[in-house]
Amino acid sequence: NKKGIYKNADLIKMHAYKDAIRRTGGAYVLYPGDKSLNRKGFHEIIPGLGAFPVRPSKNDSGIGELKAFILEIIEHFVNRASQREKIAFKTYDVYKNVPNKENEVNEALPETYDENRNLIPDETFVLVGYCKSKAQLDWINNKLLYNFRMNNNRGALKLTQETLNAKYLLLHMNGDSTSSRIYKIQKPEYRVTSKNTLTRLDYPKPRQESYLVVKLEPCLDKEFENLSWNFKELNNYKSGRASAIPFTASLPELMKVKLNN
Repeated sequence: NKKGIYKNADLIKMHAYKDAIRRTGGAYVLYPGDKSLNRKGFHEIIPGLGAFPVRPSKNDSGIGELKAFILEIIEHFVNRASQREKIAFKTYDVYKNVPNKENEVNEALPETYDENRNLIPDETFVLVGYCKSKAQLDWINNKLLYNFRMNNNRGALKLTQETLNAKYLLLHMNGDSTSSRIYKIQKPEYRVTSKNTLTRLDYPKPRQESYLVVKLEPCLDKEFENLSWNFKELNNYKSGRASAIPFTASLPELMKVKLNN
C-alpha cells in the first residue's frame, strides 16, 4: 500500500478468520507501514481486530507496538476475573451437556429485553404457593406481598438456588385444578417478618411467630394473558395435605402444562 496504511480488505479477511476459527480471541494484520490499528470487541483487549506496522530496517523495526500489545495480552490472560474468562466458563457450562428435551420451549415467552433481558427459560423458576382463603388472597392482591412459613414448620419454604432465582409466583387455592393467579417477584429478597408486623399490616389471622415475606408486582407479560396452568402436573407437586407446601418449577416445565382460557 503506497499510503503506508493497512488495507481494509485484509482486515475484513482477518475478521472472517476470527469468526470462523473456534476459540479465536482476535485477528491482526502485520504489514509494512507506519500506522497501527487496535479495535476492541468490547471493553477488554480481546476479542479484538487490528493491524501493526512492521518496518524491517537497521534503525527502526517498528516492532515496539506489537511487543507492547503482546505483553498486554499476557497480562490479560493472568487476570482470572476478566470478562473473557467469564465468557469461557459460561460457554463451557452451556455446552458441556447434551441438550435436555425437557427444556425445549415452543410456546411464546416474555421477550428478552428491558427488565426481562436476563430471562433464560431453563434458568428461570416459578414458585408455586398456596393460598387458603379469599381473605388471604385479597390481602395478597392489596399489599402485593406473599408470606411463607419458615424454620422447621411444616410447609416451610426451602431456600434453594431455584427458590432464590424465582421470578414468578403462581398461587393456587383449595379445590383448584388449575390456576391463572400469576405474579412477578419484585426481587428475590425474602425478609423475616414477625407475626406482630403482619398483624399491623392487616394479615388475616397469622399463626406462626415469623414468616418469610417477598414483594410482588402484577404480572403484565402479555404472553401469560388468558392462560392458566395445570399445576398438579408439575414434577414437584405433592397431593393431599402436602399440596400446600411451596415448590418450584422451571419456566419450560410450567409452559408444558399451560391451558388457554
